[in-house]
Amino acid sequence: MELQDINNFVQTANEEQLKAFGFLGQWMAENVPKYCTCASKCNQNCELVKALGEAFQAAGQKLQGQ
Repeated sequence: MELQDINNFVQTANEEQLKAFGFLGQWMAENVPKYCTCASKCNQNCELVKALGEAFQAAGQKLQGQ
């Protein structure tokens, strides 16, 4: 799966899928302190994590617009 696939999913997702994606984003945000403990701050520097964060934000905006 490419980063563009995540963006395409968000753009074409229905309300139920967006809510599930939002739930995943919330779960990840709450659990970062438990699971991302590396000294290099990979959760802040990783391109995939940045792209996921943008996708989560886009999904939230799309849900609010519905």
